[in-house]
Amino acid sequence: MNGVASTYVHALEGRLRIKLPEIKRAALKAREVERHLRELAGVESASANPTTGNVLILYNPQAIEQEELIFFLMQMGYLSPAREGSERADSPSALERTAATVAATIMEVAFTQLIGALI
Repeated sequence: MNGVASTYVHALEGRLRIKLPEIKRAALKAREVERHLRELAGVESASANPTTGNVLILYNPQAIEQEELIFFLMQMGYLSPAREGSERADSPSALERTAATVAATIMEVAFTQLIGALI
């Protein structure tokens, strides 16, 4: 994901896996992320792995959107802007690339569901 310190995002409708460098080798921080995510309306479960730095979030897409989850993680400080010297996270091109990544993921889910319905 460009513009934030995460290098990996995998999203399907109702499921978001994201790498959070903030929790790698930090078990207490991982438990804190889980607790904060579980408190959000629409989040069904959250599992943070301090070994890999990955967080898996299962959520109800009718109650909360993946963009809201990513924004929440940024607001809570779990996702930080890109390092100094690289493009700022709030610059239009970084935001556009983030939106394009999310849009591509949504299209992938829709295409997968369409193929499944045709088969």
